[in-house]
Amino acid sequence: MLLKIENLTVKVQDKLIVKDASLNVSRGEIVVLMGPNGSGKTTLAYAIMGHPRYQVVKGRILFKGEDITALPPHERAKKGIFLVFQNPPEIYGVKVKYLLDFISVNRDYSDLAEKLGFSAESLHRDLNVGFSGGERKRLEVLQMLLTKPAVAILDEPDSGVDIDSVKIIADAIRELVKEDTGILLITHYTKLARYLSPSRVYVMFKGRIVTEGSIDLMNKIDRCGYQCIDLGKCSLERCFNE
Repeated sequence: MLLKIENLTVKVQDKLIVKDASLNVSRGEIVVLMGPNGSGKTTLAYAIMGHPRYQVVKGRILFKGEDITALPPHERAKKGIFLVFQNPPEIYGVKVKYLLDFISVNRDYSDLAEKLGFSAESLHRDLNVGFSGGERKRLEVLQMLLTKPAVAILDEPDSGVDIDSVKIIADAIRELVKEDTGILLITHYTKLARYLSPSRVYVMFKGRIVTEGSIDLMNKIDRCGYQCIDLGKCSLERCFNE
């Protein structure tokens, strides 16, 4: 098992957000974590990455069999864990090209950047400053492709982007999977996940992972939403009787 989350409970400023969450991601596998806004998905992602404001009060994070629960973020990144942010920050004074040069270690990334929609001129802009939502997400994906992590956690990469960007992001994820990267895709929509045919789907609701299943679980969510997943029943009687 590449990434294993065991009974993780996480608090932020004395408020429990994630409660006893468990999930697994293997090499070359796409796993989807779904749930409505405010269900704790981003908190779980930040806890896996080691954000200091997100305190693990119970449970463990295992990476390649090693307990990394107490490691700082930079150590987790060096081990091969990458997080694509839901809202990438603007950083004035840092040119996109400078960051990509540092990540790529003298490899030519111009063709890859162009494939993701970045001209040579756009690489001289300040990082994410004035970028559209789609540009920010595609730039995160470009960094991910250059880093080639063992595990990539993508926090709502399909939020606020157009259909062309969704397809570009899906293609990038498939490329990483071919290289044995494990993918944890966090989303509350099914559109990106449907391009990827994930091996497993988890549903998070009110801080807990309440169920897991195959891609059929996404079909149920599309039909009747998240509330019925939590309650185990639906006003559309056919939903859970199929």
